[in-house]
Amino acid sequence: MTGPMELGGVIVPLTTPFAADETIDYGAFSRQIEWMLAEGVDGVVVGGSTGEGFTLDEEEVFALSQRALEVVAGRVPVMTSIMADSSRAAVARARQLSELPLTGLQVAPPHYIFAPDDDGLVEFYRRVAGAADFPIVIYNVISWANVRPELAVRIMDDVPQVRAVKQSDKDLGAFADLTLAVGGERVFGAIDGSLMSCYDLGAAGSIAAIASAAPGPNVSLWKTLRDHRREQAKELNRELCNLWRSLAAPNLPARVKAAQTLQGVSSGLPRSPMSAASVDCEMGIGEALKRLEACNRQSL
Repeated sequence: MTGPMELGGVIVPLTTPFAADETIDYGAFSRQIEWMLAEGVDGVVVGGSTGEGFTLDEEEVFALSQRALEVVAGRVPVMTSIMADSSRAAVARARQLSELPLTGLQVAPPHYIFAPDDDGLVEFYRRVAGAADFPIVIYNVISWANVRPELAVRIMDDVPQVRAVKQSDKDLGAFADLTLAVGGERVFGAIDGSLMSCYDLGAAGSIAAIASAAPGPNVSLWKTLRDHRREQAKELNRELCNLWRSLAAPNLPARVKAAQTLQGVSSGLPRSPMSAASVDCEMGIGEALKRLEACNRQSL
Protein backbone atom coordinates (compact mmCIF):
# COMPACT_ATOMS: atom_id res chain seq x y z
CA MET A 1 0.00 0.00 0.00
CA THR A 2 1.19 3.53 -0.72
CA GLY A 3 0.95 6.36 1.81
CA PRO A 4 -2.30 7.94 2.97
CA MET A 5 -4.01 10.81 1.20
CA GLU A 6 -2.85 14.29 2.19
CA LEU A 7 -6.33 14.99 3.47
CA GLY A 8 -7.79 15.11 6.96
CA GLY A 9 -10.08 16.82 9.41
CA VAL A 10 -13.73 17.65 8.78
CA ILE A 11 -14.57 17.00 5.13
CA VAL A 12 -18.17 17.98 4.44
CA PRO A 13 -20.53 16.21 2.02
CA LEU A 14 -22.42 19.03 0.32
CA THR A 15 -26.16 18.89 -0.23
CA THR A 16 -27.54 19.55 -3.70
CA PRO A 17 -30.22 22.28 -3.65
CA PHE A 18 -33.11 21.63 -6.03
CA ALA A 19 -35.75 24.14 -7.15
CA ALA A 20 -39.44 23.28 -7.30
CA ASP A 21 -39.02 22.02 -10.88
CA GLU A 22 -36.17 19.73 -9.66
CA THR A 23 -33.44 21.61 -11.49
CA ILE A 24 -30.27 22.41 -9.54
CA ASP A 25 -30.10 25.80 -7.83
CA TYR A 26 -26.43 26.61 -8.45
CA GLY A 27 -26.67 29.94 -6.64
CA ALA A 28 -27.80 28.22 -3.44
CA PHE A 29 -25.09 25.60 -3.94
CA SER A 30 -22.42 28.31 -4.14
CA ARG A 31 -23.74 30.06 -1.02
CA GLN A 32 -23.70 26.78 0.88
CA ILE A 33 -20.03 26.27 0.02
CA GLU A 34 -19.13 29.77 1.21
CA TRP A 35 -20.92 29.04 4.50
CA MET A 36 -18.99 25.80 4.92
CA LEU A 37 -15.69 27.59 4.32
CA ALA A 38 -16.60 30.33 6.80
CA GLU A 39 -17.33 27.61 9.39
CA GLY A 40 -13.78 26.29 8.97
CA VAL A 41 -14.25 22.95 7.23
CA ASP A 42 -11.19 21.17 5.85
CA GLY A 43 -12.68 20.03 2.53
CA VAL A 44 -15.91 19.37 0.63
CA VAL A 45 -17.38 16.45 -1.31
CA VAL A 46 -19.79 16.83 -4.23
CA GLY A 47 -22.55 14.37 -5.06
CA GLY A 48 -22.38 11.92 -2.17
CA SER A 49 -25.36 10.32 -0.47
CA THR A 50 -26.13 13.52 1.45
CA GLY A 51 -25.88 15.33 -1.88
CA GLU A 52 -28.42 12.93 -3.44
CA GLY A 53 -25.76 11.74 -5.84
CA PHE A 54 -27.88 8.70 -6.62
CA THR A 55 -30.31 11.08 -8.40
CA LEU A 56 -27.72 13.01 -10.42
CA ASP A 57 -26.73 12.28 -14.01
CA GLU A 58 -23.16 12.55 -15.34
CA GLU A 59 -23.53 16.09 -16.60
CA GLU A 60 -24.98 17.31 -13.32
CA VAL A 61 -22.16 15.74 -11.29
CA PHE A 62 -19.61 17.36 -13.59
CA ALA A 63 -21.30 20.78 -13.45
CA LEU A 64 -21.57 20.68 -9.65
CA SER A 65 -17.92 19.67 -9.35
CA GLN A 66 -16.89 22.49 -11.66
CA ARG A 67 -18.92 25.01 -9.66
CA ALA A 68 -17.48 23.76 -6.35
CA LEU A 69 -13.94 24.17 -7.66
CA GLU A 70 -14.71 27.69 -8.86
CA VAL A 71 -16.20 28.76 -5.52
CA VAL A 72 -13.59 27.07 -3.36
CA ALA A 73 -10.79 28.55 -5.49
CA GLY A 74 -8.10 26.42 -3.90
CA ARG A 75 -8.97 27.20 -0.29
CA VAL A 76 -9.70 23.56 0.65
CA PRO A 77 -9.65 20.21 -1.17
CA VAL A 78 -12.63 19.27 -3.35
CA MET A 79 -13.60 15.67 -3.98
CA THR A 80 -16.43 14.24 -6.05
CA SER A 81 -18.44 11.12 -5.32
CA ILE A 82 -19.17 8.43 -7.90
CA MET A 83 -22.24 6.29 -7.29
CA ALA A 84 -22.84 3.99 -10.23
CA ASP A 85 -24.27 0.51 -10.73
CA SER A 86 -21.67 -0.84 -13.14
CA SER A 87 -17.96 -0.57 -13.80
CA ARG A 88 -18.76 0.89 -17.22
CA ALA A 89 -20.87 3.68 -15.74
CA ALA A 90 -18.35 4.44 -12.98
CA VAL A 91 -15.51 4.57 -15.50
CA ALA A 92 -17.48 6.97 -17.71
CA ARG A 93 -17.97 9.34 -14.77
CA ALA A 94 -14.34 9.07 -13.68
CA ARG A 95 -13.10 9.75 -17.21
CA GLN A 96 -15.28 12.85 -17.49
CA LEU A 97 -14.21 14.13 -14.05
CA SER A 98 -10.54 13.63 -14.96
CA GLU A 99 -10.77 16.93 -16.84
CA LEU A 100 -11.12 18.79 -13.52
CA PRO A 101 -8.44 19.57 -10.89
CA LEU A 102 -10.11 17.56 -8.12
CA THR A 103 -8.27 16.35 -5.03
CA GLY A 104 -9.75 12.87 -5.36
CA LEU A 105 -12.78 10.69 -5.93
CA GLN A 106 -15.06 9.08 -3.36
CA VAL A 107 -16.26 5.87 -5.02
CA ALA A 108 -19.00 3.63 -3.64
CA PRO A 109 -19.22 -0.03 -4.60
CA PRO A 110 -22.08 -0.77 -7.02
CA HIS A 111 -25.32 -0.39 -5.11
CA TYR A 112 -27.58 -2.83 -6.91
CA ILE A 113 -28.84 -5.43 -4.49
CA PHE A 114 -26.73 -8.37 -5.75
CA ALA A 115 -23.20 -7.85 -4.44
CA PRO A 116 -20.15 -8.52 -6.63
CA ASP A 117 -17.61 -11.00 -5.31
CA ASP A 118 -14.20 -9.85 -4.07
CA ASP A 119 -12.54 -10.25 -7.47
CA GLY A 120 -15.30 -8.18 -9.03
CA LEU A 121 -14.86 -5.35 -6.52
CA VAL A 122 -11.08 -5.30 -6.95
CA GLU A 123 -11.57 -5.09 -10.72
CA PHE A 124 -14.20 -2.36 -10.27
CA TYR A 125 -11.76 -0.12 -8.39
CA ARG A 126 -8.93 -1.00 -10.81
CA ARG A 127 -11.00 0.14 -13.77
CA VAL A 128 -12.08 3.38 -12.10
CA ALA A 129 -8.46 4.13 -11.16
CA GLY A 130 -7.43 3.52 -14.76
CA ALA A 131 -9.90 6.13 -15.99
CA ALA A 132 -8.74 9.07 -13.85
CA ASP A 133 -5.40 9.82 -12.20
CA PHE A 134 -6.89 10.76 -8.83
CA PRO A 135 -6.51 9.30 -5.35
CA ILE A 136 -9.61 7.26 -4.52
CA VAL A 137 -11.51 6.88 -1.27
CA ILE A 138 -13.65 3.75 -0.98
CA TYR A 139 -17.10 4.90 0.11
CA ASN A 140 -18.10 1.98 2.31
CA VAL A 141 -21.81 2.69 2.57
CA ILE A 142 -23.49 -0.15 0.64
CA SER A 143 -24.44 -2.66 3.32
CA TRP A 144 -24.80 -5.64 0.97
CA ALA A 145 -21.55 -4.81 -0.85
CA ASN A 146 -19.50 -3.97 2.23
CA VAL A 147 -15.75 -3.76 1.68
CA ARG A 148 -14.44 -5.81 4.60
CA PRO A 149 -11.08 -4.87 6.18
CA GLU A 150 -9.22 -7.73 4.48
CA LEU A 151 -10.74 -6.78 1.12
CA ALA A 152 -9.81 -3.11 1.67
CA VAL A 153 -6.21 -4.20 2.21
CA ARG A 154 -6.31 -6.24 -1.00
CA ILE A 155 -7.80 -3.39 -3.03
CA MET A 156 -5.22 -0.92 -1.71
CA ASP A 157 -2.39 -3.34 -2.47
CA ASP A 158 -3.64 -4.12 -5.98
CA VAL A 159 -4.80 -0.58 -6.85
CA PRO A 160 -2.37 1.96 -5.30
CA GLN A 161 -4.59 4.89 -6.25
CA VAL A 162 -7.07 3.68 -3.64
CA ARG A 163 -5.73 5.52 -0.62
CA ALA A 164 -8.44 5.53 2.05
CA VAL A 165 -11.84 4.25 3.17
CA LYS A 166 -14.82 6.27 4.30
CA GLN A 167 -16.41 3.88 6.80
CA SER A 168 -20.16 4.31 7.22
CA ASP A 169 -20.91 1.02 8.98
CA LYS A 170 -22.51 1.73 12.39
CA ASP A 171 -20.50 -1.08 13.97
CA LEU A 172 -17.60 0.50 15.90
CA GLY A 173 -16.00 -2.93 16.16
CA ALA A 174 -15.84 -3.10 12.37
CA PHE A 175 -14.44 0.45 12.34
CA ALA A 176 -11.72 -0.57 14.79
CA ASP A 177 -10.93 -3.66 12.71
CA LEU A 178 -10.56 -1.48 9.62
CA THR A 179 -8.20 0.98 11.33
CA LEU A 180 -6.06 -1.93 12.53
CA ALA A 181 -6.01 -3.47 9.05
CA VAL A 182 -5.16 -0.39 6.95
CA GLY A 183 -4.09 2.22 9.52
CA GLY A 184 -6.26 4.93 11.05
CA GLU A 185 -4.63 7.55 8.83
CA ARG A 186 -6.36 5.81 5.88
CA VAL A 187 -9.85 5.85 7.41
CA PHE A 188 -12.47 8.60 7.51
CA GLY A 189 -15.30 8.31 10.02
CA ALA A 190 -18.87 8.43 8.78
CA ILE A 191 -20.55 7.00 11.87
CA ASP A 192 -22.38 10.25 12.52
CA GLY A 193 -23.50 9.49 16.06
CA SER A 194 -20.04 8.26 17.13
CA LEU A 195 -17.49 10.57 15.54
CA MET A 196 -15.61 11.12 18.80
CA SER A 197 -15.06 7.37 19.05
CA CYS A 198 -13.90 7.31 15.42
CA TYR A 199 -11.36 10.03 16.18
CA ASP A 200 -10.21 8.22 19.30
CA LEU A 201 -9.53 5.17 17.11
CA GLY A 202 -7.11 7.27 15.05
CA ALA A 203 -9.26 8.25 12.07
CA ALA A 204 -7.78 10.81 9.69
CA GLY A 205 -10.99 12.81 9.99
CA SER A 206 -14.62 12.49 8.97
CA ILE A 207 -16.80 12.73 5.91
CA ALA A 208 -20.19 12.71 7.60
CA ALA A 209 -23.68 14.08 6.93
CA ILE A 210 -23.91 15.58 10.40
CA ALA A 211 -21.11 17.99 9.46
CA SER A 212 -23.20 19.18 6.54
CA ALA A 213 -26.03 19.92 8.99
CA ALA A 214 -23.79 21.64 11.57
CA PRO A 215 -20.31 22.33 10.19
CA GLY A 216 -19.09 24.69 12.92
CA PRO A 217 -19.69 22.39 15.91
CA ASN A 218 -18.18 19.46 14.00
CA VAL A 219 -15.04 21.50 13.36
CA SER A 220 -15.01 22.37 17.07
CA LEU A 221 -15.23 18.69 18.04
CA TRP A 222 -12.24 17.87 15.85
CA LYS A 223 -10.21 20.79 17.22
CA THR A 224 -11.04 20.23 20.89
CA LEU A 225 -9.87 16.64 20.62
CA ARG A 226 -6.67 17.64 18.87
CA ASP A 227 -6.10 20.24 21.61
CA HIS A 228 -6.70 17.55 24.28
CA ARG A 229 -9.74 19.37 25.68
CA ARG A 230 -11.69 16.21 26.28
CA GLU A 231 -14.34 17.59 28.62
CA GLN A 232 -15.40 20.16 26.03
CA ALA A 233 -15.26 17.45 23.37
CA LYS A 234 -17.56 15.20 25.42
CA GLU A 235 -20.13 17.97 25.74
CA LEU A 236 -20.02 18.69 22.02
CA ASN A 237 -20.22 15.00 21.19
CA ARG A 238 -23.30 14.60 23.39
CA GLU A 239 -25.13 17.45 21.64
CA LEU A 240 -24.06 16.23 18.21
CA CYS A 241 -25.50 12.83 19.09
CA ASN A 242 -28.72 14.57 20.11
CA LEU A 243 -28.83 16.37 16.73
CA TRP A 244 -28.16 13.11 14.93
CA ARG A 245 -31.25 11.57 16.55
CA SER A 246 -33.35 14.17 14.75
CA LEU A 247 -31.57 13.66 11.41
CA ALA A 248 -31.18 9.88 11.14
CA ALA A 249 -34.02 8.69 8.92
CA PRO A 250 -34.57 7.43 5.36
CA ASN A 251 -35.07 11.04 4.19
CA LEU A 252 -31.72 12.12 5.70
CA PRO A 253 -30.76 14.49 2.84
CA ALA A 254 -34.07 16.35 3.26
CA ARG A 255 -33.49 16.66 7.00
CA VAL A 256 -29.95 17.94 6.52
CA LYS A 257 -31.32 20.54 4.11
CA ALA A 258 -33.86 21.55 6.75
CA ALA A 259 -31.04 22.00 9.28
CA GLN A 260 -29.11 24.17 6.85
CA THR A 261 -32.15 26.30 6.05
CA LEU A 262 -32.88 26.80 9.76
CA GLN A 263 -29.39 28.33 10.03
CA GLY A 264 -30.06 30.80 7.23
CA VAL A 265 -28.53 28.77 4.39
CA SER A 266 -31.39 28.07 1.99
CA SER A 267 -30.80 24.58 0.63
CA GLY A 268 -33.82 24.04 -1.58
CA LEU A 269 -35.88 20.90 -1.89
CA PRO A 270 -34.96 17.23 -2.19
CA ARG A 271 -35.39 15.56 -5.57
CA SER A 272 -38.47 13.37 -6.06
CA PRO A 273 -39.47 10.86 -4.81
CA MET A 274 -37.89 12.05 -1.56
CA SER A 275 -40.13 14.38 0.43
CA ALA A 276 -39.15 17.47 2.35
CA ALA A 277 -38.87 17.25 6.13
CA SER A 278 -42.16 17.71 7.96
CA VAL A 279 -42.91 20.70 10.18
CA ASP A 280 -42.67 18.52 13.30
CA CYS A 281 -39.33 17.18 12.10
CA GLU A 282 -38.04 20.70 11.49
CA MET A 283 -39.06 21.71 15.00
CA GLY A 284 -37.09 18.83 16.47
CA ILE A 285 -34.04 19.69 14.38
CA GLY A 286 -34.33 23.34 15.40
CA GLU A 287 -34.38 22.51 19.11
CA ALA A 288 -31.36 20.23 18.73
CA LEU A 289 -29.48 22.94 16.83
CA LYS A 290 -30.16 25.51 19.57
CA ARG A 291 -28.70 23.22 22.21
CA LEU A 292 -25.73 22.40 20.02
CA GLU A 293 -24.96 26.03 19.23
CA ALA A 294 -25.07 26.96 22.91
CA CYS A 295 -22.65 24.14 23.69
CA ASN A 296 -20.40 25.14 20.80
CA ARG A 297 -20.15 28.74 22.02
CA GLN A 298 -18.99 27.50 25.41
CA SER A 299 -16.31 25.32 23.83
CA LEU A 300 -14.64 28.15 21.91
